[in-house]
Amino acid sequence: MKKRFSWRRVLAVCLTCVFAVLAGEGRAVAQEGQGVYITQASARLTKLVDAGNKKGYQLHNNSFSVGGGWLKQSAEKWVVLYSIQLTAGKEYVFLAAGDDDAKDVDLRIQDSNNEEVAKDDKIYPEAVVVFRPKTSGLYTISARLFDSRENYDCVVLSVMMVKK
Repeated sequence: MKKRFSWRRVLAVCLTCVFAVLAGEGRAVAQEGQGVYITQASARLTKLVDAGNKKGYQLHNNSFSVGGGWLKQSAEKWVVLYSIQLTAGKEYVFLAAGDDDAKDVDLRIQDSNNEEVAKDDKIYPEAVVVFRPKTSGLYTISARLFDSRENYDCVVLSVMMVKK
């Protein structure tokens, strides 16, 4: 038995797809993929790195430099991005940037005793922390997506640079 072509069936499928997209989280993750948000956060972070270069900072040779994650908006939740060995007396800058939906990205540094030693909690989609440790040791870098457009999850990337 041959099936008849039905415009009603095509219309029903199309409307179902539209409603599925509209009922989703509002972001086009399914169509575009999350790479677009990495690109957006990278573009913001690139500007911060270029500004850091002009101030005499550079990426640390033969060491970890870049981290990040897909963060949910939260006023309380800090997400550990990385831990890194820092040298007393050296000047470091820690940079973080969110994608285009990020409204407020915060960055903090904790020492080996989990004590907060530096933080940027200003209301910007980027965060910058200049830090000169008094003691050498392992420090933990955490980020928080304090606010985002329509409570969207966002890509947040971070870079650590050292003064030349």
